[in-house]
Formats: sequence, structure tokens, C-alpha cells
Amino acid sequence: MKDDKHDKGTVSVVIPLYNKEKYIEGALSSVFAQTYPPLEVIVVDDGSTDDGHEKVLNFNNPKIILIKQENKGPGAARNAGLAAAKGKYVAFLDADDEWYPSFLERTLKLLENKEANISVVWTGYIIQPQYQRNNIGMEDLCGIYEPHSLSDVNIVNKIINFVWTCTTVLKTDVARKWGGFFDDYKCTRGEDTYFFFKLIFNERFAIIPEPLAIYHTEASDLYCYGKKPFVMAPYIKNPKAIVDACPKSLQHTLKAILAHRILHLSKAAALKGDSNTANNLLACYYANGFPFSVYAAHMHLLAFLSPILPSIRWFWRNGKSLARLAKY
Repeated sequence: MKDDKHDKGTVSVVIPLYNKEKYIEGALSSVFAQTYPPLEVIVVDDGSTDDGHEKVLNFNNPKIILIKQENKGPGAARNAGLAAAKGKYVAFLDADDEWYPSFLERTLKLLENKEANISVVWTGYIIQPQYQRNNIGMEDLCGIYEPHSLSDVNIVNKIINFVWTCTTVLKTDVARKWGGFFDDYKCTRGEDTYFFFKLIFNERFAIIPEPLAIYHTEASDLYCYGKKPFVMAPYIKNPKAIVDACPKSLQHTLKAILAHRILHLSKAAALKGDSNTANNLLACYYANGFPFSVYAAHMHLLAFLSPILPSIRWFWRNGKSLARLAKY
């Protein structure tokens, strides 16, 4: 007998795959362990050079649709899956991440609730290996949010820092309406946040703070600044599309968040001694029309001093130890 709860909302799962042979089986296993079975699982092989696609075929599951394309980047791979999706809803899972069994059931229950009337759901997640920032301080992000109520910069910034690709489930037509993920020049940083800015400022959405997914950082080179040369996110490099898509009444909030992010990244680059990146970010800050501020002036000074800042920080941290050694 058919289970009625699975007859209403159908969901397509999209998984971009690029050289994740070691992890794709875990991702797919977590999808097929869901208490709310998906309609289809679209795996987009984005020009992989390993045998990840063979691991996918070995599942021999009729729900799996394997699409192969030349390497175009994660945004383009997800958008290819989105274009092929037949489900009423679409959920995105990276090839090296996993869902807990109740992930789809919990999110689809909210999306199918007519009284809630939402278009997007995000849930909490656990970061592995264990980082101290595992959703700490995010417990209060619970409930339903509407664009017109998002005038508090701190709240919106907190939401942006919370949402993640592997916990995103939304109406398929809404994802297509806002153009999906940024997919130009094989972008590998911020292509998802570019999309999320549009969703947060235009759609009624819900957040379930409970961790229902696992985000694996050990399989990614992109988790934090410093592992690879800095890549400027598209919402920083050219934010015009997301600003234009934002309701005029909230554009000041969006611009304040973008300005804060640019200056924060400029500071991080300067402290690491990367004056080139720090100055490029500051150039972006003014090119995007953000006003001069005291904080921006401080960042100019940091950028100027950045070549010697790592040495200063080292001596500051180790000065006492060196002084003790000098006594002997």
C-alpha cells in the first residue's frame, strides 16, 4: 500500500560531483536512507577525472539520473540539475556531505504546510571534523521570516552566516525564478551565497536550527580563507544583480551587510600579510558605491602595514617566551 504522506510534495535531489570518488557513496546512501523518499536524485558529474561516476552507477538505482558535462564549476553543475528537476521541490546536497534520515521529511512538512506559506527551508548542520563554531549562537534562528521584517542588519547577517547549500530545500519554480546559483567563470566561492541573498530578501522562508545534516570540511579546500589563494565572491565582485533584485525598502540593509563583509575580509587578508587582496577588496568597496567610513580608513592603514603584520603578531605572541629565554 502507498504511504499517503509521500504522494503530495515530490522532491528532486541535486548533487554536483567533481572528483569526490571517496565521498559520493556516503552522500547517496544518506539520500536513500531518508524517511521521505525523493522522486529522483540528479547527479551532475562536472568533468571529474576520478571514478566517482562509476560509484554512482554501482548503486543501480532507477531514481538516479547521471548527467555528465565539462567542468564548469559547482554553480553551473547545480543549475544543470535544477534545469532537469521534475519535482515540485528541489534539495541540494554536495557530494561530500550527508543528511540525517529525517532531513527531507522535516523540511517538506514545512513546505507543504499551507498556513506556513513558505518557499524555502534551511536547517542546522554539524561541521566535521568538529569545529567550535558548530551552530553556536544560532539557536535563536528558529521560525518563519518575511523579507519586510528583515531590516535588522545583525539578524540578516546571522542568517547569511547560518544557511548552507547542503541544508537548502525550496520550491523548484522559485529556484528557477531567481536564476539559481552564480555559474559564471567556474566560480568556486560564494556562488551559493549569491543565490541565498536573493532568496532571503525576496521569499518567505523558514529555519529549523536543529542539525539535520553533516557538512564535511575535510573533503573541501574552500572552507576558510588561507587554504588556497583568496577567491573574490561574486556578491562582492559584482553585487549589482542581487542589489537590483532586492526590494528598495531593504536595499540599505543589503548594502550594509555587503560593506561589512568586504571590510571584514580586507582585515583578514591584511592580518595574513596579503596586501594585494586587502587592497583589491577595498577597491571593490568603493567601486560598489559604499561610502567612506572610519572603519574603511583603518582598513587602508592595515593594508599598508600588512607585509609586516604577521611578523608583528608573531613577536607579540611569543615576546614573553623570548624574554624568558634571554635571561638564561
